[in-house]
Amino acid sequence: MTAQILDNAVLWMGDGTSLAGHLAIESGKIVSVCPGRYHGCLRVEDLGGQALSPGLIDLMVLGGFNRSILRDDPGELAQAYLRLGITSCQFCIGTLSWDSMQRVAGNVRRAMIDQDRPAARVLGLYLEGPFQQPDLTGASLREYALSPSLEHVSRVLEMGPVITMINVAPGLEGDAAAVRRLGESGKVVSMAHSDAPVERVDACIDAGASVLGHCWDNNSGRIGDSGVQQPTLEHAALLDERVRFIHLICDGTHVHPVMVRLTVRCRGVQSVCLVTDAVTRAGCPDGCYTSDDGRVFSKQGGVGRTDTGWLCGSALLLPDHLRSFIRFTGLPPEQAIRTVTGNPAASLGLQDRVGLLRAGLAADVVAWDSSLRIRRVWCSGREVEDVSDFAEVHL
Repeated sequence: MTAQILDNAVLWMGDGTSLAGHLAIESGKIVSVCPGRYHGCLRVEDLGGQALSPGLIDLMVLGGFNRSILRDDPGELAQAYLRLGITSCQFCIGTLSWDSMQRVAGNVRRAMIDQDRPAARVLGLYLEGPFQQPDLTGASLREYALSPSLEHVSRVLEMGPVITMINVAPGLEGDAAAVRRLGESGKVVSMAHSDAPVERVDACIDAGASVLGHCWDNNSGRIGDSGVQQPTLEHAALLDERVRFIHLICDGTHVHPVMVRLTVRCRGVQSVCLVTDAVTRAGCPDGCYTSDDGRVFSKQGGVGRTDTGWLCGSALLLPDHLRSFIRFTGLPPEQAIRTVTGNPAASLGLQDRVGLLRAGLAADVVAWDSSLRIRRVWCSGREVEDVSDFAEVHL
């Protein structure tokens, strides 16, 4: 591939820093990032002062565009997501039967190695289930919630390297032992869907859990015998820096803006990963849709809801979550951008491959206009056609 220069841009580096300058791309990689204008003889794209960031990374995709990770080709979803500036994604499933989990894992595995179509890089599969407390599964099916026994953990590990992240709810029998074994097997372990006492949370952190899954959702607190509020999973994890990354669904409904600001005040932007928890109806107008198990849900105001009004995932896309996060926190975009680029890459140990504007990393790049809408996208150095930022949220 011929070297090219993306010039006259404000570079949001993905680590919270920025500079006015240009970057050079060759053979799908970033080869240099430099301040100031380019004055050489290579082919130049003048960005006219637009901002350039690393490609976005969504760690929690269950569907979108009327497609479901369970019933549809993950590769087609990855194609649709690339047009949004999401150049890498991790698919996600909740509580399912073993047969369904294994089928999805096989489909995601094939999508990871499919290089024949322009699509977001598929990083792997996040098992948010089955290791959830049965009464805290949210809209997932509680009958498929399981304890993280030696047998169940072994069956999960048999799915192989396609499984990149696994949730273990503190408080389940065998929780800490499961966290330790999964970590020793190279899996990133998150904690969510739990009302465990702080001692059980601490035991899981001691065992190696490093991610707080979708903070402030489905982790109910306990009231002590004297009527005193007891610490929740969030309280324990936010105070322990061994929990390096905090997932936030930032659609304005799953997490109140005050809680978003509290999280940032407590741990700083360097620990936050915005995740969409995107469901089938994401990227579509409000309306009803049928889930894979036959239940009827609806998209209402950017979130998925059951027929009783219970939340069942977000229906906004990652650029909208970022715009909401900026509005809620008041952070400048060059700092906030790391929540959808450098931070999620680091949470999976991929900071040497993606997530930053840095020489040697994949040339996954997004151009933003002054209203913080995505206008152009490059994936591995190739510009993506038909870029579309739906922008249901505006600054």
